[in-house]
Amino acid sequence: MKCSFCGHEIGKGTETIFVTSKGKAHYMCSSKCEKNMFKLNRKPRKTKWTEEYRKEKNIRVKGGVVTPTEEEVVKETKPTADEKKSAEAKKEVKKSEKKTSKTGKKESDKDKTKKGSPK
Repeated sequence: MKCSFCGHEIGKGTETIFVTSKGKAHYMCSSKCEKNMFKLNRKPRKTKWTEEYRKEKNIRVKGGVVTPTEEEVVKETKPTADEKKSAEAKKEVKKSEKKTSKTGKKESDKDKTKKGSPK
């Protein structure tokens, strides 16, 4: 799990959890992050040693080009359950379209022969 302020990875059993009255949990890796977030009311994107600041700086310097992190690449390659369901639904729609298109072609061929025959 990651620190809610600085974004660094937190080892098991070493985090501090701060739960708001609304029920949102903030995970802190150190008292430094805790003090900066709650006591000093600092924003992570304006604090130079946080990951969020580094990401925004890269965007400013490179002109909007963001390099994906390893986690983002893994998330992109593994489809979620919803994506699997939507992919299956799309396959079913394609199958039904193929069936109707096959029958539609036969009907259109019959229509052409009727129109082309002189009476």
